Amino acid sequence: MKKFLLSLAMMLFASQMIFAQDAENKWTHGGFVGFNVSQSHFSNWTSGGQDNINGLSTLKYNINYLNGKSKWDNNIDLALGYSYFDFDMKPLKTDDRINLSSLYGYDVVKDELYITANLNFQTQFADGFDYKNDSTNKISTFLAPAYLTVGLGAQYTPAKWFSLNLAPASGRLTIVNDEELSAAGAFGVTPGKIFRMELGAQLIANVNYEIFKNVVFTSKLVVFYDYMQTRDFNALEKEYGCRLDFDWDNAIVMKVNDWLNCNVTARLVYDEDIKPIEGDSFLQFKEVLSVGISYRIP
Repeated sequence: MKKFLLSLAMMLFASQMIFAQDAENKWTHGGFVGFNVSQSHFSNWTSGGQDNINGLSTLKYNINYLNGKSKWDNNIDLALGYSYFDFDMKPLKTDDRINLSSLYGYDVVKDELYITANLNFQTQFADGFDYKNDSTNKISTFLAPAYLTVGLGAQYTPAKWFSLNLAPASGRLTIVNDEELSAAGAFGVTPGKIFRMELGAQLIANVNYEIFKNVVFTSKLVVFYDYMQTRDFNALEKEYGCRLDFDWDNAIVMKVNDWLNCNVTARLVYDEDIKPIEGDSFLQFKEVLSVGISYRIP
């Protein structure tokens, strides 16, 4: 939590310093910070139940630049959430993400087609565990994994609420900066190695659409294909069923008033180089429903 709050404070301070000095309004920026919390208490409750407290902190912020035919879009997406069922034991992590992206575009067809260069970095703040087994042996941590992707391509924007970016020349670096996870070959790295480099094509589709007043649907689909794939078998030592990796993040944001909001998020991830926690399916799924307060950052 300290890492999250420190990162939040630094980014907000930096953004305000930048835009306070911008007199030409070529820069636009905005976003929101939110904190959702819920609590339950049971006493002699015959139906059963366990006391719990749940908290989720989020930050979404956009910093964009537009000047003539050039645009530069930057996005920050942070979240960290925990559930407490017993204050004498470790809390259970419910959400954790660091997602930073940047895209430069040069307009070649008026506001519809751009030549682009994009960069994306993803990791997490805290240790992750498979709570179904135990909460002592971590299965992920800060910079393990981390993904750094750089690509050159083109972006098609037929509407303000939709964009499609295809980068046929993309490099993706997977980082596993943890000795135990690296030794186990986690997240597709060669056992004992920290880095894994891939060269391929990446497709990014973005949707940001207001379904009804104060109800917004957002969706981001990222698909990656490695041209240089030399492995014959996936993480389960079987032949690859699909060599495409994808990450599909969806959210419905319902704004009740200036302070209160309700969010529903669902995320699907598929990567056959990551060994499943259970079973033999490489499809990962996460859903989060949260209600709480939010503050829009101008």
